[in-house]
Amino acid sequence: MQFSNKPADILNRRAERLVVHGFRNWMAGYEQGDIQCWENAWREYSQVLGASDGRLLLTELQYWVRIVRDVTLRELQCLPYCCRYLAHDECMALSLISSYQHRDRGTAQAAAIYLCGQCGRDPLDLVNDASSSFAAALSKTGNYLLPVPGEVIEDIAQRAQSGSEQALIRH
Repeated sequence: MQFSNKPADILNRRAERLVVHGFRNWMAGYEQGDIQCWENAWREYSQVLGASDGRLLLTELQYWVRIVRDVTLRELQCLPYCCRYLAHDECMALSLISSYQHRDRGTAQAAAIYLCGQCGRDPLDLVNDASSSFAAALSKTGNYLLPVPGEVIEDIAQRAQSGSEQALIRH
């Protein structure tokens, strides 16, 4: 994987699109106080996965996003649902779930700390448990994310700290 200033080709992959669109819609629902955002996530998940798998995955998604949002020490940045680019936080959220799917706890921990900040061991344990459950549900429904190396996590974090434009994942 490398970074680019072009639209994120990664969103052409079903599993990545489900994670990013789900994250965006669920966060927007909280931020805007509009249930329509959550209904958009349900509609996409049920259309792509069917009602049963869609419900399973959406249950894990909403729990994961709620935990991340509750423990984070800063405002998370998400782009609008239809955007083909990925914000730094969206890249990190995707990397967190991917790392759990690929059993890379070190990279997952780095992504969780970047995403949520140094919020303490107990809150990070909650994030890690919710992330692991969401990653397992993705696998159970046949949705496998590309692996994200630790160096990519560091690059995303450096770009965010330097105030550069949106980090984009491209494969």
